[in-house]
Amino acid sequence: MLPKSYNPSESENRWYSLWLASKMMASQPSDRQPYSILMPPPNVTGILHFGHVLNHTIQDVYIRWNRLQGRETCWFPGLDHAGIATQTKVEQELKKEGKTRHDLGRDAFIERTYEWKEKYGGIILEQLRRLGNSSDWDRTLFTMDPSAVDAVREVFIQLFDDGLIYRGKRIINWSPLAQSALSDEEVVFKEVREHLYTLKYKLSDGSGELLVATVRPETIFADVAVAVNPRDERYAHLIGQTVVVPLSGQHVPIIADDYADPTFGTGVVKITPAHDPNDYEIGLRHNLPMPQCINADATLNERAGAFAGMDRFVARKAVVLALQEAELVAAIEDYTHNVGFSERGGEAVEPYLSDQWFVRMQPLAEPALKAVQNGEIRFYPEHWVKTYEHWMTNVRDWCISRQLWWGHRIPVYYAPDGRWTAARSEEEARIKLALPEGTQLVQDPDVLDTWFSSWLWPMTTMGWAGEKIEEMPEQSRRLFDYYVPTNLLVTGPDIIFFWVARMIMATVRFGGRVPFRDVYFTSIIRDAKGRKLSKSLGNSPDPLDVMSKYGSDAVRFTMIYLAPLGTDVRLDIDVKTQDIPSMELGRNFANKVWNAARFLQMKSDGLFDPSTMSVGTTPSSDSDESERWIISRYHSTVAAITEALAEYRITEYARTLYDFIWRDFCDWYVEVVKVRLNVAANDEQRRAILSVAFGIFEGALKLLHPVMPFVTEELWHGVFGTDETSSINVTSAPVSNSTYIDHNVEQRFELLQSVVESVRRQRSDLNIPPSERLPITMNVPSDIADIFEQQQAIISAFCRASTFDVGTGLNKPSGSVADVTRGVETFLVVEGRIDLEKEKARLLKEAERLKGLMKGLQGKLDNPGFLAKAAPDVIEGERKKLSDWTAAVESLERNAATMG
Repeated sequence: MLPKSYNPSESENRWYSLWLASKMMASQPSDRQPYSILMPPPNVTGILHFGHVLNHTIQDVYIRWNRLQGRETCWFPGLDHAGIATQTKVEQELKKEGKTRHDLGRDAFIERTYEWKEKYGGIILEQLRRLGNSSDWDRTLFTMDPSAVDAVREVFIQLFDDGLIYRGKRIINWSPLAQSALSDEEVVFKEVREHLYTLKYKLSDGSGELLVATVRPETIFADVAVAVNPRDERYAHLIGQTVVVPLSGQHVPIIADDYADPTFGTGVVKITPAHDPNDYEIGLRHNLPMPQCINADATLNERAGAFAGMDRFVARKAVVLALQEAELVAAIEDYTHNVGFSERGGEAVEPYLSDQWFVRMQPLAEPALKAVQNGEIRFYPEHWVKTYEHWMTNVRDWCISRQLWWGHRIPVYYAPDGRWTAARSEEEARIKLALPEGTQLVQDPDVLDTWFSSWLWPMTTMGWAGEKIEEMPEQSRRLFDYYVPTNLLVTGPDIIFFWVARMIMATVRFGGRVPFRDVYFTSIIRDAKGRKLSKSLGNSPDPLDVMSKYGSDAVRFTMIYLAPLGTDVRLDIDVKTQDIPSMELGRNFANKVWNAARFLQMKSDGLFDPSTMSVGTTPSSDSDESERWIISRYHSTVAAITEALAEYRITEYARTLYDFIWRDFCDWYVEVVKVRLNVAANDEQRRAILSVAFGIFEGALKLLHPVMPFVTEELWHGVFGTDETSSINVTSAPVSNSTYIDHNVEQRFELLQSVVESVRRQRSDLNIPPSERLPITMNVPSDIADIFEQQQAIISAFCRASTFDVGTGLNKPSGSVADVTRGVETFLVVEGRIDLEKEKARLLKEAERLKGLMKGLQGKLDNPGFLAKAAPDVIEGERKKLSDWTAAVESLERNAATMG
């Protein structure tokens, strides 16, 4: 017999250990149909957050579901070396010791970083096991494992030799703290309140001045022009003249460019190509020089004269003060705008003109774009295709170099004569450059962008080391041909360009095929106020703490239940306690299923043993309409769930299953079973009833297993007595049989349910306690009288009837209140139990109270101001409230009307 209550922590630890020991999650190519997923490799510095919970639960649902389908499933796990994030962690440790990486030297620092990785790098993988991931952990790949290192080097060399990698100057995101370029993904934009300074630029001929607006006066020492819009009549006569840059004394031209916005500031902008990405593009268009006035450490350089050596923000104040003293400031206004900050260091990112390595993206983008446009790769939701197309048709070259020590070092060697080449070794570089043996070469000190190893993920996970596909070792080639294209990639839309697009490019070019068939873009997780989860807002609880309180299954189920495709997830988060009450939904559901199992066990004790007797989901010889109804509902549910999962309507999967198990099976059929067992003529009939009940329950457990693996495993073993070396996940998935789907039976029983629920509401409205039984009469239409007559015992039990009369043409009994549900009249005899006149007055008073509330709420919903400012879920909640109150008023007035 199952324990009285479910203990998630004990169950989760025990079953996961058994899954690992049984190698249930391991996979090898076989004669079965493959199903594979590539795990987006979490950063080696990563700690589990709710984005991971949603993403990995979705992946696990599909792995477990397809394992139940009998497919050879493999979920390829891994870890990303996370260049700048990891180096920052290690440098922080060194700082505590009073050291820098330069004190250690490059080789010793890299060795120290590997030590850090071995100590802390596996934390997130352990946390994912806690979540229930059924990954093939033996295939875990680290992006700096030897085979991955080889692949990265080979791809770089091939692209270099093909002319697709080059070195050049570009404006990049620069981290003054890390002294490195940053990818766009490593930049977080925040709203910052600063000042907009309007400065006076004197015309060189002394005839006047131009007022120029800027938020960065400290960069005036690198100004090379001022720009006006060619259609701005105020300045058309000045185009081609020159102005004097304040403080620096430089004479720079007035140019015409569409970038200048006549409606912003004065319509005149200063052009500083080395310190602004938009100005850089203008500089290219007009062939302007690109001097720099800010150093790599964010201090001003010698071009700034007396301000040289100052930090950029300190210099800003000093420059403004000097401009004011020279009477060159026309105005200073408050100005709020978005500023990029380093995700790791937290400092403001500096747009910086720098020598970097780039990949030419256009030749790689064209075939990758076609793969999505022709349907080889499908996006869910589909609207992301438009975003993908726009980016791929306007793709920019990719800056791949980073000024770090931790990562894949760029395989480029420089000769004394200034030439360079990409090579596997210094010796090979000398050969490629035709240099004498012994010539000393210097390897580029930079490393590659972390994404440069991640874009090869679909191939490196298969053991590919950069060779031609036909030259891969036999075992790796077999993996590649069997599992690639993988079936599904689950990821966030924020990295559609950084990762998804680049994986398609790389796999098509080097693997000759697409990397995956379907891409599921997850939702953004927000709190009830619509804010993204973040530690700074205090609305980002630790998932491990939440799982400890509610259980991993509860967290998994709730996240899926609340995450419709393409819609943000809203979680009710208590900032003070760091609790998520929303998770009650999943925990209550797990408890509901557990209690249903215990009920079946208690009713079958000594009568039916599901571990030795056959169970089924087909009608028994003595089946009645209630049994045919639950069997039909079961097969309808299996069909709906199978379709929902195939179309990635994963929330629909969870909600369909929730409704079937909670309402149809637990709230209704379990109670039906109780009544049927009581009225059954003999034990043979009782065993037949229990056989179907257990059969439906086992099927429901299998349907539920992908999203709630632990409790379903516990119940499957606890109820059906299976060997612990086996698992529910390696049985077979339920299959819908349309023969047993009877929509007419479902509709008839649904009417019966509605009538019973109407009686229950009526009892509640009249404040009749559940323990008190009352006489009930039902007058039903002749075409459905048979089901009500056949199910008299069930209806009587559900409605708490002391006596129950059902038939056609029956009259309203004396002292009763009436209700009508879809043609069925119900009469509840309440005479002597309540004062009808007093109760009627109470009901009407409550109806009037609700009408008053409805009037105020309707006014709120008719207010355009409220509709414009309120969050969509708040508006929807208010509309739901109005609908509920309307239904309540109708019920109250209907009941009152039957009291004379």
